[in-house]
Amino acid sequence: MSKEFDEDLDEDLDEDLEEPEVASKTPTKVVSKTPAPRVAGNDLSIFLMSTIGPGEKKQKLLVNTGNSVGDIKQTVGSIFGVDPSDFHLSHGGITMDDGNYLKDYPIKDGDTVLLIPASTAGM
Repeated sequence: MSKEFDEDLDEDLDEDLEEPEVASKTPTKVVSKTPAPRVAGNDLSIFLMSTIGPGEKKQKLLVNTGNSVGDIKQTVGSIFGVDPSDFHLSHGGITMDDGNYLKDYPIKDGDTVLLIPASTAGM
């Protein structure tokens, strides 16, 4: 063996190594998938009935009347697997406008809101 090789092996391996950063033990906050209301409103439990496709499908949903109809359509579209531009929400024979808030309509706790195809909505 050469002298050079022996010197390389005698290298100090106990060098100060940087300590890895320990992750914070603070619990992470879970973010809700339901959009936050834009204006003050009340929570209502409503039923959504889809008339789109074969057979009727019904789903219960907790909503805040401070949410816009457009925001609620996004959530409802995800639930029923329908693009929000393909349907409108209707209550009591009134087609709801995406730019209005749910509290602009006379919806009460336990009411049913219909999903109707955009092609048949009376807008």
